[in-house]
Amino acid sequence: MNGQISEIQAFGHRITPRTASLYEKTLSVKSLSYSLVSALVLATTTLFGVLTAPAAQAFDLPLTIAPDQLTGYERTLFKHWIDADKDKCDTRKEVLIQEAVVAPKLSGSCVFNGGKWISAYDGLVTRDSSTLDIDHMVPLSEAWRSGAWKWSPAQREAFANDLTDLRALVAVTASLNRQKSDQDPSSWLPPVDKCTYVSNWIAIKVRCSLTVDTAEANALTTLVATCNITSITAFSIPAYAVTAGITPITLSTTSEDPTPTASATAATTEPTAKPKPKVKKVKKTKKAVKYSSCAKAKAAGATPIIRSKNKTLYTLNKALDRDKDGVACE
Repeated sequence: MNGQISEIQAFGHRITPRTASLYEKTLSVKSLSYSLVSALVLATTTLFGVLTAPAAQAFDLPLTIAPDQLTGYERTLFKHWIDADKDKCDTRKEVLIQEAVVAPKLSGSCVFNGGKWISAYDGLVTRDSSTLDIDHMVPLSEAWRSGAWKWSPAQREAFANDLTDLRALVAVTASLNRQKSDQDPSSWLPPVDKCTYVSNWIAIKVRCSLTVDTAEANALTTLVATCNITSITAFSIPAYAVTAGITPITLSTTSEDPTPTASATAATTEPTAKPKPKVKKVKKTKKAVKYSSCAKAKAAGATPIIRSKNKTLYTLNKALDRDKDGVACE
């Protein structure tokens, strides 16, 4: 690959390459005779452009078909599970806390007491977190084959512990995670909700500018059409795109049935200020408290913690604002 990525055919169109609680725009994808409208929100920028297209016209997306890098992978190259916020709950437990339908009580060094989960891949209900694995939506070795071999150790660590997009890491029945292993959608799909799985797979590939091999692209083309997937919320992280050797593209659509405009032929329009994220009002607390985790802040009724609403509380809990947007535990 030599760091170079070129435009080729995939998803029935020409292309060039789960929801995080932070920045989102709509990426509309239609296969074959459907129009493909996409939104890639650059996670570290505050500007975006709008591109609309006439019916039956496809966008070029930053996804690329390329041969897999078949050598060099070692699981130890992707450091995990880490405790990024130093609250004694590592990434595995943070995912379990995020996905619990009945939140576990925490004690000591993030010891779970109780809790209830539903496995995303088979719908099985469990009250025993030890029966669950945390699945990387795009497996580590698949990520390596499709671009992560060029990443820095820090980028690989961030990918392996990504809590900023809820689709990146999923709590699932352990046996299914091991059955999936490092397979892509051309050879493995979950027993239930296959279409959501396909949508999430594409979103994470776009997020980190990972490539797709020919068999994977063909399978996704068929699955997108079969599932009638018409919208995907996607994020594009510029640092990964730069490493991949491509230029990130920011696209957005203002309606489900866009009307062609003069901007339809341009890659971007004049940048406009990114709208501020909508947040819920903070519940008042008698005393500003420093929480060791968002789960504890939520249990205390203090979330989201908004800098503009309660500067003292936010200052105490600034470490919980992972994306540094002034809202912790949103």
